[in-house]
Amino acid sequence: MNINSGPKKIVLISRKIAFTFPLSFAYLAGYLMEKNEPVEILFRGNDSPLKLVDKIIASNPLIVGLGGLYPELKEIGQIIQLLKTKAPDIPVVIGGQMVSPTPEFALEITGADYGVIGEGEIILHELITALKNNSDVSTLQGIVFKKNGKIINTGPGKYIKDLDTLPPIPYKLFPENEWLHIGKWYAHNFPQPIFWKYRDRVVNIHGGRGCPFICNFCYHHSKPRYRSIKNMLDEARNAIDQFNANFIYFSDDLVLATPKRALELVDGIKAMNLKFDYSLSARFDVLDRIDNQLLLELKQTGCRIMGLGIESGSDKVLKEIGKNCTSDMILANIKRLTNAGIHPTVSIQVGQFNETSEDVEKSIELVKKTMRVNPNIQYAFTITTPFPGSKLYDHIISSGLLKSDQDFYKRYFSKENITQSGDWNQVTNLSKMSHEEIIYYLKKINTVYKDEQSSAFGIIFKFFESINGLFIKANKFLLIFIFNRVKKYKAGYTLWRIYEKIIERIFITLENINLYLRRT
Repeated sequence: MNINSGPKKIVLISRKIAFTFPLSFAYLAGYLMEKNEPVEILFRGNDSPLKLVDKIIASNPLIVGLGGLYPELKEIGQIIQLLKTKAPDIPVVIGGQMVSPTPEFALEITGADYGVIGEGEIILHELITALKNNSDVSTLQGIVFKKNGKIINTGPGKYIKDLDTLPPIPYKLFPENEWLHIGKWYAHNFPQPIFWKYRDRVVNIHGGRGCPFICNFCYHHSKPRYRSIKNMLDEARNAIDQFNANFIYFSDDLVLATPKRALELVDGIKAMNLKFDYSLSARFDVLDRIDNQLLLELKQTGCRIMGLGIESGSDKVLKEIGKNCTSDMILANIKRLTNAGIHPTVSIQVGQFNETSEDVEKSIELVKKTMRVNPNIQYAFTITTPFPGSKLYDHIISSGLLKSDQDFYKRYFSKENITQSGDWNQVTNLSKMSHEEIIYYLKKINTVYKDEQSSAFGIIFKFFESINGLFIKANKFLLIFIFNRVKKYKAGYTLWRIYEKIIERIFITLENINLYLRRT
């Protein structure tokens, strides 16, 4: 496929910006631009699929790149099919976690021309160069493509070994008003004022790729590598200056991979001599090896949020997952975080491999104990899903629970796999419980969590949350059905700006009330 015909650009299709910055597309764009390739970013979700396809065609693309996580696979496939119907000669390449574990299937199900296996920067550039030169793409490493009706897989590709050489993020391609004000986004959608403040101006800093640990539900397509702390914080300083940011979101899968890296981060932030808050991720077995003094220094340098995966309150299940910790260790370290003033955001799964109802009861008991230590913990509860690339996925295929990648795809995206509330349901049962028991316990653990909050904060807080929720809905209604329509006119725009200032004051007031009522 020869694409060397006139001045064209590479069009990358990112997910819609919501509560996180799309770093994967930013790094792809930055790398290509460093190689003097013209790049444009379009966003899924801002328009209908048909309008998006029309925008893609109007951009006169050299090649179109799409990708993301597995839950985005079907939507991306539908966009590609629409694009191929209207412009079949435009080359399409896909990548990301939805492709790398099962590249042949991803190519087949989406109808894309090429798939990237693993990290995309080097491979995508090599593919583009080969297509522009009308070279044989089968000589490239790290891609899948169709040839004579057969799918060819050229094996693992190249990746950037020294992450300090990553190009700067081309922020100009990403509308600042859509990603910088993350605190405002949370206030307008899911208020969490302990974690996210209305006036937070958030910049993402990515310090590493991969993870040195292997949890049974997780997938990483490359070995762990880390940027130097100095390189990370130099980028953070520049971003703070450029965007007047006051919050850094360190967005690695595992920021505190070792106590040594935690110490280096603390020392590096101290040396910056800047005031900002930040969020990072850790594991309980690593946190357990970080002493109280270092934990206090993390807080003193601005650590507001620490993301951790509890996943279960059963020691048996924790061992099965690969967490290298116990429920007692989890509880002890929740206490340490609370004493240090760092706010934990955590997750628990229901339906893990060989999990029993007794195991889930232990998770429920751990929720109660941790909430009584710190009722401001942010919990998320999910049903275990064995995504492609994980040890659990290998198990369901090898054991015959599901027969193929196609079987998983059909189950995952079937209407039966979505609950009435719009949440994902169970793809396949890995546990020792029935499907009905899993749903029952998922509801129960959510109820226990909410009841513990209500018990800690009282009935006034519960009433306030209801009022806050109604206000959020009313604000969305006014924005969608009135201000989004009238602000294109001069008088309407003026009215909208006045409304925005009033709403900001109201949301900040609600935030302060929320924080006051959460005092324990």
